[in-house]
Parts: sequence; C-alpha cells; structure tokens
Amino acid sequence: MISFVDPDRYDTLKATGKLPSPKGVAFSIIKLLQRDDFRVPDLVQLVQSDPAIAGRLLKFANAAAFGRTRPIVSLQRAIVALGAFRVRDLVISFSVMHSHTSGQCAAFDYAAFWGHSLATGIACQELAHFAQISSEEIFTIGLLARVGELAMASLYPDEYATVLLKAQGAQSELASLERERFAMDHLQLGATMLAEWGMPEILIRAAYHHEEPDVADFADGSRLQTLTHSLNFARSLAEVCMADEESRWSLLPGLLTRAARLGISGDALNDMVDRMVRRWREWGATLQVRTQEMPPFAEILAASPPSRRVSSTPAEPSGRIGAPRLQVQLLGIPLTELPELMQQIEELGHLPMLIDGHDDAIMQALRQPARIVIAEMAMPGLQPAAFCRILRQTPAGKETYLLLLASPQGDSHILEAIDAGADDVLVKPVTLQTLRVRLNTATRMLLLRDEIQRERRGIMRSTDQFAVAHKRLLREALTDTLTQLPNRRHGLDFLASEWAFAQSNALPMACLLLDIDHFKRINDTLGHPAGDAVLQQLADLLKRASRPEDLVFRYGGEEFAAVLPNANAQTAVQIAERIRGLVQKYDFLWQRRSIPLTVSIGVAILSSTGKDSQALIEAADAALYQAKNGGRNRVTVAG
Repeated sequence: MISFVDPDRYDTLKATGKLPSPKGVAFSIIKLLQRDDFRVPDLVQLVQSDPAIAGRLLKFANAAAFGRTRPIVSLQRAIVALGAFRVRDLVISFSVMHSHTSGQCAAFDYAAFWGHSLATGIACQELAHFAQISSEEIFTIGLLARVGELAMASLYPDEYATVLLKAQGAQSELASLERERFAMDHLQLGATMLAEWGMPEILIRAAYHHEEPDVADFADGSRLQTLTHSLNFARSLAEVCMADEESRWSLLPGLLTRAARLGISGDALNDMVDRMVRRWREWGATLQVRTQEMPPFAEILAASPPSRRVSSTPAEPSGRIGAPRLQVQLLGIPLTELPELMQQIEELGHLPMLIDGHDDAIMQALRQPARIVIAEMAMPGLQPAAFCRILRQTPAGKETYLLLLASPQGDSHILEAIDAGADDVLVKPVTLQTLRVRLNTATRMLLLRDEIQRERRGIMRSTDQFAVAHKRLLREALTDTLTQLPNRRHGLDFLASEWAFAQSNALPMACLLLDIDHFKRINDTLGHPAGDAVLQQLADLLKRASRPEDLVFRYGGEEFAAVLPNANAQTAVQIAERIRGLVQKYDFLWQRRSIPLTVSIGVAILSSTGKDSQALIEAADAALYQAKNGGRNRVTVAG
C-alpha cells in the first residue's frame, strides 16, 4: 500500500509555492485533459506555443525504440502516435526538469540528480518489453521516480542538507531520517505529487516501492512486480553511469544480480547498457543535463579493480617474496644507477627488463607494459603525469603496478604523478629494504587483482546461470502446461493492468471469453488424450488468429480468454467472429480422425462494465452464457 501525505498538509505545502510543479504549457495541458470533451487540435495548439517542448516531443516520437520506419515531422502526428495522456506525462517531466535545475539546498547536487534521473528514464525504456509497458510511460516514471527528493530539497533546503549529510547516500537511512525530521519521506511526497499530476496508479506504485521492491510483496511474476524490479534495475544502472571508476566497481555485483532477476544475462546486458549510455548522452546534450563518458560495459566487467593508493608496509620476516617471479620493466633509468637496481630486483626474486629512454622504446613499453614498471620521473622529453595518464589509457596499462623513481628534489611532481595514476614513488637513493617493501606491496596487489578477476568471472557465470534459471522458472509459473499459453493467473494480471491503463488514458479495450461447444462429448467418446490434443490445436489457432498486442490465455478447462487492448466494440466483434469462423473451418485431428469443433464467444467492452477488471471478465462470462443459451457457435456482446 502507498502512504500518501495527508491532504491538508499537502495543501499547506503547495501553498508555499516551493513544491516542484509543472509550469506554463504543462500546467495548461493538465487542465485541458481533465475535461471530458478535450480535442487533439487544442492539445496540438498548446504544445506548439512552446517550441522547446514541441521539439522534444518530436524527437521523442521519432526515437528508434518505438520502431517506426518513417520519421514523424508533424506535431499532430507525434501527439497522436504518443497518445494525449502520454504527451501530458512527458511534458510534465520536461517542465519539472527545466524549472528546477538549481536550488537553495547546499548538499543537494541538482545537476547530478537530473543526470541520474535521465539515465534512469533512458534505462527504463530499454526495459519496456520486460515490464510489459509502453516505453513512453516507463521513461516518464524513470525520470520522475526521485522527484520526492527534489521536493524535500525545495521545501526545506537547510534542514534537508543536514539530513543528506547524515544519510551519506544510503537510501534506507535517508527515508528513515526524513520521517524522523519531517514526519514524511521522499517516497510519500513523490507519490502524492505524481497522483496529483494524474500519473497511472501502476506507475505510482512502482515508483513508491522501487527502492526496496522485495518489501512490497507483489505477486511473483505479476506485471507490477516486474515493473517495480525494472525500475529498481534502471536506477542501479543509472548509479553505475554516474559513478567514478572506483565507485563503479563496487556497484557492479548489485547491478548483475538485479539484471539476473529480470532474466537479462551475458551479451544481452552488454548491448543494452552500451545502447542506453549512447542514448543517455544524446538526450543529455539535447536537454542540457549532465552526463559522462563510460567505457563499453564488457570492458568494465572484464577490468581489474581500480588501483588503490598504498603506503609502505613492514617487510615480511623472510625478506624474500614468496610469490611467482614477475617481470619488472625498467624505463628511462640513468645508466649509472641501472646495475645496482637490476641486482637488487634479482635478489628479491624478480626478473628485471631494461627499456631505454628513446621515444620508440617508451611507446612500445606503454603499449605492452609488464606487470610491474619502474620508471624514472626525470625521463627526458616526457612529463611524469603525462606518462601515467597515457599508460592508464591502455587495457594492459590499467593492470600494471607503476612505481616512479624520484630524486629528493622532485617532490613538487610526486603528488601530481600519484593523481595521474602512479601507484607509488621511490625516492633515491633506493635501498634494498625500501625496494623489498615496495615490491612486496606490488606483488600482493597484483595477486589480489588476479583473485578478484577470477571471482568476478565466477560471479558472471553464476549470474548468467541464475538469469537463465529464473527466466525459465518464471515462464513455467506463468504458462499453462498443456497448451503453452499464458495461464489464468498471468492472464488476469495482464487484464487488470491493461484495464487500469485504458481507464486512466481514456482508451478502449475489450475482453473475449471463449468456450468449446460440447467438449464433454469429445472426452466421453474419444477419451481425454483426444480432448487434450484438441485443446493444444485450438491454442495454436488462437495464437495465430490474435493481434500482436493481444494476450490469449487459458481461462480454465475448455475455456480460453483474450485481452484486446485499444479495441472498440466493432474491432472486438470482428476479431471474435474471425476466431469463430476459423475454428468452424479448421480440421482438428486425433489419430488421423477429424473432429468437428465450434466455439461460443462472449465479448465485453470497457465502457459497458463496472469499476474494475473483474467486472469486465464477469461481463464477458455473462455474454458467453447468452451465446450458449442462444444456440452455440455464435458471438454475443455484453449489454
């Protein structure tokens, strides 16, 4: 259940004028669509009055995710394609975003907030088919899922800054601290705002529970559960996109687990993330929202953990390194210092490799560095910081442990080199004891990286296996074993969500209930195996006869149902008559014996039913009963 803000208190909050809210054209669109007699031309005229919003809607309508082959150049066509209520939701999102790019709360990073929110919205679009929802709708809720946090920062800038600093980024802690300080949290406030703006209930519930989807206790496999987990995964992916390299590494295990729960694994995840990041950066440029570059996701998964800055640690009592013999590249070391340094490295159990300081040799070393590199900071013609940055840009260079040799007078460049990617610095003269400590540390770090990489590969394999198993189990739980159609549970859940969407967007929809005439005779005369064969053949026929957007499911026994989104009475009757006619003509076979078959179908239309989806299925059932009583092999529409 959603805990909304008390209405009287919410009115008081609104009266302050500080709550984020749609402005100008967006506010006018909300008012227009509250009227039962609104016209699309009026909506087009409103959108046209704001060229920026009109341009964004056209770009959105032409997005590749919607699969349209011809570009939409007419604003009216774009609005019709998106739907009036989806246009409303998108305009609200864009309006709130551009009205609140800054604020008074010192601890609230407004630019990062919108960068993260945009990344969540774009990631949600990639998951639209998993959540069984339009990409326009799920984009909107992804963009606005955290709007309650923005509202808190706007209402209470100083106090909320204190709360944010105490929470230190932990969302569960943040909500608890908010309730303690303000007697409400950002989830309650966000849900109340979304409801006022007219967002569909299923989207509000998903946003309210998306931070902790398991606590919501939604039915396994339900559309609402999948939508909420999709939003949770999209948020996690947005955090990865906004994070720096070191923070990103720690976020990956949680992201992979969330992906597995949705049945996303392997290459599919890599392609999805890379596509999402490209679109995020494109939309960020259009909307002037902060984004950042990110390497290909496969490269992120394969990489070692980021280099950790370490200081000297005591040498092991044995004095020698018990790890495998490693190659140590010596780069640009003055000739007078080389013999002693090479002898020290050999004494410590490693293999020194000399690279001279010429440009070609340096570039070769940068392309193919050893596991450990010791480089002279005073190399002629190359600044230490530049050398570190170039090394770290290559895949092999990211894995290298880099030690720089510095003269006692080179302190001014040491911190600069460390910030640019060096792991440690050796100040001359280098003693055997000092070198032993540094190489011990380097070896431990390299072994740790290798171990983490092995664990990461194991996690990836386990995640892929879990994703496949979870997807299979979920499919089995929602599929009728005999006919391989969606089962009653899946079908009624789909019906409920489509009913809610149609109601909130003033769209038509219909439901068919179909029953095989005299099915008992088949079982009695030919046996149950014959009856099962007929049910399987009929299921295949129904799948071929339905539209791509329809859902046909086994309702029970010899009864089947079909949910027809965006179908008015005429369309629904045409589909039902086509099914009836195809069944009557079809040659059902059992052991080479033909079995004649007819069906009776009841049709119910959204406008002719009561307050919920159950009333729609009951109306279809009543119409089916009339068809049976009227002689069978016919279609009857609920009155």
